[in-house]
Amino acid sequence: MTRFPSFAALRAACLDLLPTDAAAAASAAARNATLTKPPGSLGRLEDLAVWLAQWQGRNPPQLDRIEVLVFAGQL
Repeated sequence: MTRFPSFAALRAACLDLLPTDAAAAASAAARNATLTKPPGSLGRLEDLAVWLAQWQGRNPPQLDRIEVLVFAGQL
């Protein structure tokens, strides 16, 4: 697991992601269109699946180990 000593370090890591694969994104978007559901019914989840396929360079994208980060703030 990667631990970040500060929010700035996490932000820097997010801005330094590897190049993406447009073909994998197109393939994931095409696959989403064939699934048995109304188009767009999963909202942002569909966009995230396409982004993940593009970032991983494969379709369908795969998650081997899932971790969740929760951030909260108050104005």
